[in-house]
Amino acid sequence: MANIRQLTSGNWNAQVRLKGKPAQSKTFPTREAAHQWAKQLEAVTKEHHTHTIYSLGMTYCESRLKGKGSYHHALQLVEQLSLSFPQPIQDITPQQINDFKLLRLKSVKPATIRTQLAFMSRFYRFAKRELLIDVANPLAEIALPQASKSSDKVVSQGELMLILAELSPTTRLIAELAYETAMRRSEIVMLTTDHIHLDDRIVDVVDGKNGTRSVPLTKRAVELLGDALQLAKAKRIGGIRLFNITPHSVTTAVRRAREKAGLDSTVRLHQLRHTRITNVAKKGFNNAQIMIVSGHRDTRSVARYSHLNAKDVLHLID
Repeated sequence: MANIRQLTSGNWNAQVRLKGKPAQSKTFPTREAAHQWAKQLEAVTKEHHTHTIYSLGMTYCESRLKGKGSYHHALQLVEQLSLSFPQPIQDITPQQINDFKLLRLKSVKPATIRTQLAFMSRFYRFAKRELLIDVANPLAEIALPQASKSSDKVVSQGELMLILAELSPTTRLIAELAYETAMRRSEIVMLTTDHIHLDDRIVDVVDGKNGTRSVPLTKRAVELLGDALQLAKAKRIGGIRLFNITPHSVTTAVRRAREKAGLDSTVRLHQLRHTRITNVAKKGFNNAQIMIVSGHRDTRSVARYSHLNAKDVLHLID
C-alpha cells in the first residue's frame, strides 16, 4: 500500500510498503508525481497473481527499457493503453483489440495506433517468454495500420533559425546538435560529460538505438558541446548528464516552436537529423561513410539518401 503525505516544505512524500519487502519512499514537488511514482513502483514490485496491461507494461519497461531513450515514451504508452484495457491480460480478446484500433483511427494518425498496438504485442511476448505466463497474444492476428512513409523534408537554414529563436536555451542547444550531428534525440539527451572528446572531435553514444558508436563532430557541434560541457562541469565534475530533459519533451518543444514560427508541419525534430544525413550524402560520401554519421546498421536504411537530384553530384564529376 502507498502512503502519500504533504511535508512542511510543501513537497509530497510517497512511501510504498509491500509484504516481505523493505519500504521505499521518495519526495516529489506535486501530489500527482508522488502518486504516479507509487503506482508504478507497486506495479513492478508486488507479486501479481493476474497481470493487467499496466502492471505487465510497467514490468517490461523497468526490466527492458530502463536507462534507454525510449523509456519515458514507453511509460506514456503503458498509461494510455491501460485506460482502455483495465482488465486482466487473459481477458482481453482480439475483438476488443480490433474495436480499439478502429475507434482510435477516427482520432489519431495510423502511425500512432500502430506504435501502441506494436508495444502491446511486445508486452504479451515478454509475458510468455520471460515471465513464463501461459497467455495467448490477442494481437497475433490483428492487422496493424500501414506505417507512415518517411518524410524527405530537408530543413533549410532559415527554417532552422526560426525554430531556434522560439526555443529555450536547453532545447535550442539540443535541436542544433541534432542538425549538426545527425544524432537521435535520445542519444543527445543521454550524453554525459564523460562521452565528450572535443579535442578529437568525437562524441560517444553509449547504448543507443543501434548499440554503442562514435559520432564525428562538425566545428559548430564542437562549439555547442563546449558550451554545454562548461555548464555541466560548473555544477559537478565527471559522468553527469548534460541535459536534464526527456526526449519526448524536446520533440514537444520543437513542435510548439514550429507552430509559433508559422512553419509547415513537416518541420520536425527528426527532420533535423534527416537534413544532416542528406547534406552528408550530397558531399559524395559512400554508404559506409554515411552510416558512420547516421548510426544506421543496415545499408537499406541509407538507400534513400543515395537517390539525390542529378545536380547534387555535378561537382563530383568532370
